[in-house]
Amino acid sequence: MSDTTMNDHSTTNQALLDRGEAALHSIIDGDNGLWIGGRAETGEGEQIDLISPIDGTLLGSLTAASRHQLDTTVTRARTAFDTADWARDAKLRARVLRRLADLVEDDAAEIAYLDAVEAGKVAAGSVDEDVPDVVANLRFAAALISHDDGRYLRSADGWGWVTKVPAGIVAAILPWNYPIAMLGWKVAPALAAGNAMIIKTSEDSTLSALHFACLAAKAGVPDGILNVLTGTGPGIGAAMGLHEDIDVLTFTGSGPVGRSFLESSARSNLKKVSLELGGRAGYIVDADHAGDFTAIAADIAGAAFGTSGQNCTAASRVIYVGADDERFADFRTTLIAATEALTVGDPFDPTTDIGPVINTKARDRITAWVDEAVNQGARIVNTRAEVPDIGTWYPPTVIESVPDDTRLGSGEIFGPVTHLVRCETSETAVSLINDEPYGLASTVWCEDIGWVRWWADRIRVGTLAVNGYSEGTEATPFGGMRQSGFWGRDNGPEALASYQETMTVWVADG
Repeated sequence: MSDTTMNDHSTTNQALLDRGEAALHSIIDGDNGLWIGGRAETGEGEQIDLISPIDGTLLGSLTAASRHQLDTTVTRARTAFDTADWARDAKLRARVLRRLADLVEDDAAEIAYLDAVEAGKVAAGSVDEDVPDVVANLRFAAALISHDDGRYLRSADGWGWVTKVPAGIVAAILPWNYPIAMLGWKVAPALAAGNAMIIKTSEDSTLSALHFACLAAKAGVPDGILNVLTGTGPGIGAAMGLHEDIDVLTFTGSGPVGRSFLESSARSNLKKVSLELGGRAGYIVDADHAGDFTAIAADIAGAAFGTSGQNCTAASRVIYVGADDERFADFRTTLIAATEALTVGDPFDPTTDIGPVINTKARDRITAWVDEAVNQGARIVNTRAEVPDIGTWYPPTVIESVPDDTRLGSGEIFGPVTHLVRCETSETAVSLINDEPYGLASTVWCEDIGWVRWWADRIRVGTLAVNGYSEGTEATPFGGMRQSGFWGRDNGPEALASYQETMTVWVADG
């Protein structure tokens, strides 16, 4: 993004821009798209252009890793895992992760800038939410391993213990929608467990991971334990799935790609594969047990349109349950007003709520899905915000009467669009959630505790938020049921277990 464009806003935090630009140029000026064995390197593969979705500006280019460099990275990671104290010294890991958390916290401005300029993230949101989430995960993981003493057993024949050991080499393939936050979800538990890691960033959001790798080295993570590769999914990502010396692969992304990693595991070394594959979340408003529609609508607007709707838990459907026509009309009007109150604009402006979508392909897909639904009878009910002519933008959109046989009526839109649905019974609302192939997350607004229990006993998703959109905290496991996930969880103690193997040591009595 040009200096002129960014500096047009008098409210922009100049310190964030200055520090962020320095971090950007430290990576792109030297074509430092790889971090291998404790130092920055240049790739040997194809050139990847970094295009800002804000205004289409070419930020620079990075050269992707080659297959040979992937092999080299795996070898260095294996050597570090086998020879360094990292895998065997939990106190060392806890101390380093706490130091890393401090460094990430100190560099919140740089990280927020990189995610904003490359992925369109609202910078203020990154500073206030995404970076603190990484910090919390690192500190939580350090605390977990500081209190893990294993399990001791004894019988008439002997004695022993059951312990958790690191799995080995972990490959983490990251999405582009929450670049630094998703990195934290993977890195904190995997490193805490004692593994070595190879991170493949999305080609649409690679910069903050490379900056994080520098911080990890400063914090004391041994050379070779944390590595970052820039590359494409069909290139380096697919090669990771087939690699014979990678022990665990964790992936957040689309269903077809996730399935391909399961196939790759079967064709190679049966590596453990953990998948988080998206969702089609519903936000249920139990009108008989809900009071303040203004507060509810504001929460829905954040849930549906935050990160431009590019979130696997975004409220892509608002399911209103209630038979009273006047109350429904009141709710509908209030939801429209909350949507129209959102500010769409420059991610570096502190007053902005919503930035651009990630790229032209995403914008064109969202447009095509909405147009198809409208052509088949759906109605856009809000006055949509004006968006810039340059860059890749799509306005927050509330739509109703979407036919089930359209792509919008059955798929994950992954954009700033929510479908308003009305049903008269709670059972119908439950079916709208449970009959989907997705089962990642949903929200229920219900102010009667008895009915909260009724909803919770029936809805089948990995995370059910009540009376406010949420994905939980660093201490709560995150992952999906049905086709939203496979094995493992992010966050919570369950995430640590995803990167460990269980080992029994038994000593026979003489």
